[in-house]
Amino acid sequence: MVAGRRIRFTAVLVAVVFALTGFSSHGGSSGSSGKSKSSSSSGGGCSSSKSKNKNKKKSHGSGSSSSPTPSASATSAPARAVLVSCVGADAKGATVQVTSTVDAERTVRVPVTFSGANGATLDAGSVKVTLKARESRTVVVPMTVPGKAADVKNCLVGAVDRA
Repeated sequence: MVAGRRIRFTAVLVAVVFALTGFSSHGGSSGSSGKSKSSSSSGGGCSSSKSKNKNKKKSHGSGSSSSPTPSASATSAPARAVLVSCVGADAKGATVQVTSTVDAERTVRVPVTFSGANGATLDAGSVKVTLKARESRTVVVPMTVPGKAADVKNCLVGAVDRA
């Protein structure tokens, strides 16, 4: 009697595993991989379908730009810029490290937006920099209204473009 229960329990367990993993007990087409062919994403178990939100951009960080991660692609700007420090006690501006991504000398414009604690833009500035091929240089992007320096809580480096 116990052996019969074990066999039934094993059979039910196998059926549940197959149901959860998408295997079908009634066969499939010759090209079937054993996974569910359903286009619905409401089922459980394994799924080989990809997310339909492939083109959505991911948001990183909480708005603080003290350590941005630059990204470069084949069609991106001729340089990338990384914030080194926001407005300091000297109130001169934001310190930015600019690195050329091309094999030729280029003059680029590096923009920075200065914002307050509530996220509102207080000021914006930019600087033109001439970089040799693959050169890296640290520059200061000045504020146009230095009197607002004490209110600046965040600096955001914009897209670097040719000047």
